[in-house]
Amino acid sequence: MKVTFDSYKPGEEIPVVQYLKNRKLRKYFNRETEAALVGVGKLTRNIELSPETPFYYATGVMEYEDYGLEEIVRNSTDEPDGFSHKLFIEEAIPRVSPLNLFKVLQNMALSFIAIEHNLIGDNAVIYTSASGLLLLALHSSFNDHMLLGASKTYKDGKVEAGFAFVLKEEIEKSPFLYSTGKAVDMFRSWVSSKGD
Repeated sequence: MKVTFDSYKPGEEIPVVQYLKNRKLRKYFNRETEAALVGVGKLTRNIELSPETPFYYATGVMEYEDYGLEEIVRNSTDEPDGFSHKLFIEEAIPRVSPLNLFKVLQNMALSFIAIEHNLIGDNAVIYTSASGLLLLALHSSFNDHMLLGASKTYKDGKVEAGFAFVLKEEIEKSPFLYSTGKAVDMFRSWVSSKGD
């Protein structure tokens, strides 16, 4: 197993530009996507990924920035009825940059990594669970190395991202397989147990 784990402090620059082929895409990234692209870039530095390589990714609630979501809620609500579809379409959405939509979707880190590394194999995003991520990979029909990843954006702006290039045999031996832990914590543990 090859594994990476990075943590970026609030406000710390994430060196994503070093790991991009198409730098114009950066305008669509949030901090989680940047950290994820750096992590995969480091992990795959000396690995040639097959386009068929499956990629499974765990993410969670982005606690740091709302990217205009509070304004959308505020401008989509009328007093007597609560949420209004009409206000949502006519008032709320036009007030928020279309680029922000890319920053709040849960599958964006996975999507941009797949684009950057030409991954067309099986891929999926799950919500935060280490065991869910491992079980998903374990039940893949692919029988070679797979790419697993997880990240977390914290309320203060800190971002963590971990990635591994693993085989099913390594997944079967993992103590996280039936745990209740978060996937990002699993990658932190894997890196510390390897002494990297």
